Amino acid sequence: MKNSYKNYILYFCGFIGVFLIVFFRPSVWQDRIDQYLNDQLSKSGWSLNNSVFSGHLFTKLSSSDVLLKSNKGTSIVFPSINARIKIFPLLMGKINLNELSVSNAIIKPSLKLNEDPSTRAFSGIKQIPIDIDKLNIDGDIVLFEEDSTQLISFLINGGITSKEDNLVINIGELSIFLNDPSVNIKIKRWKGFLSDEKIAIDLKNAIINDINLGGFLEYNFSNKSKINGNILLQEYKLPESIFSELPLQPNLSTISANFSFQSNANDYFGKLKIENELGLNMDGAFKVETDSTHIKLTELQLSGNKTTLSLSGLYEESGRFNGIARLDNLDFSQWLIDSKKTGISGYLLLNGIFKDMLITSLDINADVNESLIFNGESTSFSGSVSYADSVLSIVNPIMLSIGPSIVSVQGKANYNQELINLDVSMTEASAFLINNFWSDSLSNGSATGSMQINGGFDNLTVDADLLINDFNYNNIFLENFELFAKLDNLQNYNEGEIKIKFTDGTWNDIRFESGNAQLYLKDQIITISSFELRNNDDFFQINGSLNGDSLLLVDQMQLAYKNHYLVNPSQLRILIKNNKIYIKPFEIHIDDGIVKGSFETNPFVGNLKFSNVTADLLPLFNIKRSQYLRGNIFGEIFFPKDNSLEQVKLNLSVKEGSYKSQEFDDLYLNAAYQNGIISIDSLSLFDEDKSSFVISGTLPFPVNSQASQKTQLQSKFKNYELSFLSEFSNDILSRIKGSFTGDFSINGNTFKTGYKIDGKITDAYWGRLPLGLVKGRGEYKNKRLFFDNFSSDYNQNHYEGSASIPIDIDFVSKSRKLPSSSNLNLNSKGSFRSAEFLSAYISEIDSIIGVIDFDFNIGGSLNSLSRDGRIDIKNGEVYTILMDEPIRQIFGGANLNKNVMTIESINGYIMNSNMKNQNSSLSNFSLEGNIDFTKFFEPRYKLNANGKNIFFRSLNQDIESFVDLNVDVFGKDTIDIAGTITARNGAIYKEFKNSESIRSSNSSDRVITNYNIRFPIEDSFSIRNSQIDAKISGELGISKLYQDEWNYSGEIEFIQGEIYYYLGDVFEDLKGTMIFDGQGFNPFLDLTASTQIGEAEIILGVFGPLNNPEWRFESDKGYSESDILQLLTFNTRVAEEGFSTEGLGTQAQTILGAYLERQLEKNFIKSTGLKSSGIIQDVQISGASELINPNQGDEFSINARLNQNFSLSYKRSFSLEAAYKNKVGVEYKLNPNFSVIGNVDETGQVQMKFRVRRVY
Repeated sequence: MKNSYKNYILYFCGFIGVFLIVFFRPSVWQDRIDQYLNDQLSKSGWSLNNSVFSGHLFTKLSSSDVLLKSNKGTSIVFPSINARIKIFPLLMGKINLNELSVSNAIIKPSLKLNEDPSTRAFSGIKQIPIDIDKLNIDGDIVLFEEDSTQLISFLINGGITSKEDNLVINIGELSIFLNDPSVNIKIKRWKGFLSDEKIAIDLKNAIINDINLGGFLEYNFSNKSKINGNILLQEYKLPESIFSELPLQPNLSTISANFSFQSNANDYFGKLKIENELGLNMDGAFKVETDSTHIKLTELQLSGNKTTLSLSGLYEESGRFNGIARLDNLDFSQWLIDSKKTGISGYLLLNGIFKDMLITSLDINADVNESLIFNGESTSFSGSVSYADSVLSIVNPIMLSIGPSIVSVQGKANYNQELINLDVSMTEASAFLINNFWSDSLSNGSATGSMQINGGFDNLTVDADLLINDFNYNNIFLENFELFAKLDNLQNYNEGEIKIKFTDGTWNDIRFESGNAQLYLKDQIITISSFELRNNDDFFQINGSLNGDSLLLVDQMQLAYKNHYLVNPSQLRILIKNNKIYIKPFEIHIDDGIVKGSFETNPFVGNLKFSNVTADLLPLFNIKRSQYLRGNIFGEIFFPKDNSLEQVKLNLSVKEGSYKSQEFDDLYLNAAYQNGIISIDSLSLFDEDKSSFVISGTLPFPVNSQASQKTQLQSKFKNYELSFLSEFSNDILSRIKGSFTGDFSINGNTFKTGYKIDGKITDAYWGRLPLGLVKGRGEYKNKRLFFDNFSSDYNQNHYEGSASIPIDIDFVSKSRKLPSSSNLNLNSKGSFRSAEFLSAYISEIDSIIGVIDFDFNIGGSLNSLSRDGRIDIKNGEVYTILMDEPIRQIFGGANLNKNVMTIESINGYIMNSNMKNQNSSLSNFSLEGNIDFTKFFEPRYKLNANGKNIFFRSLNQDIESFVDLNVDVFGKDTIDIAGTITARNGAIYKEFKNSESIRSSNSSDRVITNYNIRFPIEDSFSIRNSQIDAKISGELGISKLYQDEWNYSGEIEFIQGEIYYYLGDVFEDLKGTMIFDGQGFNPFLDLTASTQIGEAEIILGVFGPLNNPEWRFESDKGYSESDILQLLTFNTRVAEEGFSTEGLGTQAQTILGAYLERQLEKNFIKSTGLKSSGIIQDVQISGASELINPNQGDEFSINARLNQNFSLSYKRSFSLEAAYKNKVGVEYKLNPNFSVIGNVDETGQVQMKFRVRRVY
């Protein structure tokens, strides 16, 4: 039963399948499909003529020669179609397609090319009532004109859906191609719809003629068509072909733009935003009007990046356009590739023809300013240019101005005939401006003049007349440069003339006052008629020619430079060819000498012969140390022609000359250089029989630090002056002076160099130290210098010894630093009669004489040297700049053991050489202590000096006294000298005046010396100067830091004495104290003294600092200070009721005037603070009595000294009769005895005079 049931089912399914296959054959549905389609299409005004279907409804239907026709005249022909029909809509009587593929479709719309858009016949297409899910169609749209036919090829992949009122389009790919004009459109992902009212398109990615587009577009059909859109333009660049007809073709950047606009199909307006990768970012609005004859850009306004751009213009159907552009701070670098940053403001008027994507003519009228290109200087540019028919014409002169610089250009250029005719004028055109118009660069200068450029592009003629001030080109500087040039062919320089004139110039280090040149060009020959440079007595003059084959012929050349004269007696021939210079055989006369030769370069080959040529020429070529060589040069320098070797041979002789202080009859050199080796056959010097040297050997040059090179040199010297060592050696050897006789040799190689020396030096010096006759024998090897025996004899001084010193003086060394463990050994001894080796280098010691014997030895490693020895002195004398008298009869000795020198006992005698009958057999001075020389150049002192009844007088004789002393010297970096010097039977002669310490300590000095010495006063001691003569007691301290002034401290009591007053009055019975403040010599006074005038005793009191004390006058008679002044003047008093300045008398006026002058000086300095500020050093006031009695005719004056050599003064008369006498003056002291004085009075008269001081 079950099997029967299954069979029934199978039969039924089979029957249904067969039925469906038979029922859905195309032949069954052919008529119905045609009817359904026509019924659907007829509602939209379409009809279908179809052929017989093939295929099956379940798979795919095919047909050919299908014709769709609209009742408005549009026809669509499908030569071949393949379709898949949806079954269920078909059963319902409606045709919907899953898929439709059409190839080579032909669409013939009823629209003609010149038809008004409002009568378009595409409205029938949107009424096609068919849904197609997948549409693939390609073919052509045929548009008819009266006398032409236009084909538009297309390809569509997508789908359409027919709704009641519109046709929905969803296109994946759309391609449209039009041949003439060339249009190529490729669209991907296009969505939209068509209805009777409007068309809407949404583009994701479209390419129209290589222009990338996106956005949407909406077009409403009505009586007044309306278009809304937003178009995205991506990385668009104007075709370069547009500018191909113009002489200048801009390299425009690509831009991206966003257009939002509305239109009625005639007028377009909206917003625009543009940007690019160069930084452009602007937005604004636009408005465009169109009709059948023209397109008008009513407005395009853009702003951004601090820039404003405004455009308006008109484009006509004929291709002519015109417009105006207004610019505000436009930066070309944001529009053009590889453009400079600009800031252009102004306007441009444009007019031209644009047809077939070409600008064939263009007129530009510009008036703009630029603020960035020319170093930020404001620049203006104006003029009119027209380009048409390949002719560029400057209608109105082009004017370019930058500050005072102006350049004007006018003329025209024919690019078809390749002809140019330009006139250029310049007024103070700066170097910066000129450098923007030529390939080279001036460093400075401003040009004024004119230039005409005419002829063909490849055969230009230039006529220039220019004056350039402050000309600077490379290393040439000219104050004024005039150029006149007329050249017929700039490319070949076939014919022309150049004249140059310049003044006050330099070239490298050569200066010249003036120069000129005149050159003529013809047939590729440049004739140098004259070229001349002059500077005082120096000059250079040349004439000749330069041929087209690079042959320079110098007919005449003259040079006078630094008292030398050069001339060529015959023509010089110089050939420049293939990067080589050939100088044919030549002869040049230099002063009284002759140079002959010939050579070529790359490689350098040739020879130079010298005859009687002065060596004074060598410093002119900046040859190092040649300024020390004198004499006349003879011989030859030869460069062999062998490309495989780098070589030169020298055979030279200098006659009757000198090198530094070494004179000679003949200095001879025979040597050769080849591939890094100098071979000296003979280098010799002879000065009659007095001195000579002979050297031979081989040395590497340059020295190779990576490879060993052989060194060998033998030399013999006789009385040769060693001053030349200061030029060739280190600081130590350069100090050696004298005449050397002996042998010197070098052997080994550059890594292990050996030296030997055996000889003597007469009149030897090491720096300032005289050594006399020095003998020795030494050898250097294995980084050690040995002296078997050396000695020095100078006058009665003898010194000898031997040494082994570690040192690295190999030609090549990885490090000159030696191991600290290296051993040094020195053994020496000597006997001296004068110790110049100490006095020459200790500034406080003038000389040391006596019998001095010593032994001195050094041994040990460099980091731990041990010094041992002994020194003994007999009958010695030491002269020092600190004392007027020397230390005499010095006897004693010191022992040096392990770097510590112990002074066993050194005794001497210091006396007053002006006194007779002194017992000089007994010593009154001794020195004991030790000095630690562990650090030899930084010794540590611990010394004590003792003396009894020593006579001391300072070198400036300010102080002299007999003293007992006990002074210690101790320290290392800072040395302290401290102690007590008890003074008696002495005197201080120093004037009382303030002395401000000058801090001149130099922190960079190695040793600082401090002095701190006490001077107790015993017995009789005096102060004697122009102010005081008195006996004193007390204690005085003297201190000094490094090179500062001496400072005085302590308290002095006046026992008896006198003090002097202004007019010669002497006040006796001086009592009181004087206290020193430790700042220079500036005591504080508290003194009284008296004098007797008649029966009256006048008492003087002085209280206060020396620079500003108070003066008090008292009398036992009760007189006032004015009465006392009268007494001091007249020895009597003036009656009180008759007191007047006239009655006071001339002498009293003088006293009061002097007193007033002193008070004015003190208070002027004190109140102004000028001295403490360092502005002035001193003030002097005179003529103060003129303030008391203006009619006496004296002048009141103030004199301010700014420094030791420069003073200012002011003079004024208070007299009514001479009120005009006001003067301001200046005095400059050229030297201590000669001054120049200048005064200017109220009338403007200048008076000059000289002041000469004579000493008899």
